[in-house]
Amino acid sequence: MSIALPAVRRVSVSHYAIWVGTLVVVVGPVVPIVLASLWSTPLYRSGGHVTLANFADLLTDPAWWGAVGNSAVFAALTTALSLVLGVGSAVLLTRTNVPLRRTLTGVLILPVMLPGLVLIVGWTAMWAPSGYVSSWLSLNTFLTFPVDLYSLPGMALVATTVAAPTVFLFCRSTVLAVDPALEDAARSAGARPLRALISVTVPLLRPAVLNSAILVFAVSFEVLGLPLILGFSKDITFVSTYLYRHWVTASSPDQGLVSAGAVFLLICVSGLLVARNRLVGDVQRYTTVTGKATAPRTVDLGRTRWAVAAGLAFVLGVLVVVPLGGVLLSAFTSILTPLITPWSVLTLDNFAAIADNPIWSESIVNSLLVAGVGGALATVAIAVIAVVAHRSEFRFRGSLQQIVLWPRMMPGLVTGMAFFWSFAVLDPSGAVRASLWGIGLAFAVRSLALGYGVFYPALAAIGADLDRAARTSGATWWQASVSVALRLSAPAMGACFILLFVSMLNDSDPAVFLVTDRTPVMGLTMLQLAATSTGGAVAAFGVVQIAITLAVLGAGRLFLGVRAHA
Repeated sequence: MSIALPAVRRVSVSHYAIWVGTLVVVVGPVVPIVLASLWSTPLYRSGGHVTLANFADLLTDPAWWGAVGNSAVFAALTTALSLVLGVGSAVLLTRTNVPLRRTLTGVLILPVMLPGLVLIVGWTAMWAPSGYVSSWLSLNTFLTFPVDLYSLPGMALVATTVAAPTVFLFCRSTVLAVDPALEDAARSAGARPLRALISVTVPLLRPAVLNSAILVFAVSFEVLGLPLILGFSKDITFVSTYLYRHWVTASSPDQGLVSAGAVFLLICVSGLLVARNRLVGDVQRYTTVTGKATAPRTVDLGRTRWAVAAGLAFVLGVLVVVPLGGVLLSAFTSILTPLITPWSVLTLDNFAAIADNPIWSESIVNSLLVAGVGGALATVAIAVIAVVAHRSEFRFRGSLQQIVLWPRMMPGLVTGMAFFWSFAVLDPSGAVRASLWGIGLAFAVRSLALGYGVFYPALAAIGADLDRAARTSGATWWQASVSVALRLSAPAMGACFILLFVSMLNDSDPAVFLVTDRTPVMGLTMLQLAATSTGGAVAAFGVVQIAITLAVLGAGRLFLGVRAHA
């Protein structure tokens, strides 16, 4: 005879099941990395014992500390350049009468919507010492590109293309929130409009600047694709490439050493992002002086506005437009050189090479499957987790919110390694790891915080009174949540799916430790090609990535109003 659980008890059990499941999938994979770093043999082998030898080998390796130093210098340079461009653009394009503000803003944030690897390929094609524009300048003028791309400053300049829009978006929201009455007070004391803007509004950006600076530094510190492509020729090693070479490309992988390095990287990045989260509290304290009682007004720059617009257009042309042009030219020509007119060597052979290569073409199909199925399942999971975390009386709902945000602290390489060791321990046969399901799970967990950040605000906007009205009509908690909260937030779920699809389609770092010959994915395939070749096939892959990404984002914008810079 079966005994039915009361409805309240069933809801409580389901909440605990969701909490435990989320904890296991998101945080649980980190445990095997720590164990692997403290174990003398790989976890999939029998025997072994606890040891600190892996950390001793890591910390006494001069190459490791050289990689840490390179990563720190690169991250610092990228952060500094991004702050200059991002903060300056946020003020000029938001609060002044610079011409073509909408166009310049669109070009500035365009890299946010594109795979970062595509821009690296474009930079190499156009601004490398042998690139098209660099060669044309040296042949026809006395000018040369002032920075060597195959150096730390050069790589930082490329990274700024993607990082500066992040700073811009952080600061732009703060600039828009500043009450113009504060500037009016300064002007009433005799300050000119531009002086009032600089002395009042700019200081109020300090929390947003510090917040975005730490985020950019953390992301730059663990980047893989950029140093793998541009740092190889001059043997410039970052922390990420150090781990990559000691596992993926080494003749005898030292998995214990790499696991110890991954723990170090996780601690560093987590510490930086914890500091960033603390700064969010500082931002909240600034709301007492940033009301929006009146509509924002633009500051007249006078005749200098056209010079400012021209300067911004030139910088964005160098950083964004020219590299994207390089991707297109490389993809549709058989050879790209200023000695030959591109229009005379137009071809589709690079795209034909992708179609004819079974691994390359299969990687596109696999990525679409991972992004489509994985994005849909992840969207459902995020919706269920968000409902429990924010619309229930579950005692651990606060920790559930933090668990969902945890993947923001995990570099992509660490995420991939975490799932590798988890599958090695829980699935010795390798059936899951060798399938798209394993890769999709790693990609979904890595993108969890992104989707949650898109879905939660829409859920929070739905009044709890609607849920209670459904409950008084006899609906259970789950019935009320599904029929009211989730049903009303369906457009946000659609937006969440679109952004998860794009993120998972273009991701590559977690796949480094999970992809096999039977499960290639587009991001990693392109990364490997770019690291070993500068041919047109890499650019053609980039065009395919751009086309799919823009098509999905365009569909989302058309049907759901999704904005890529949300």
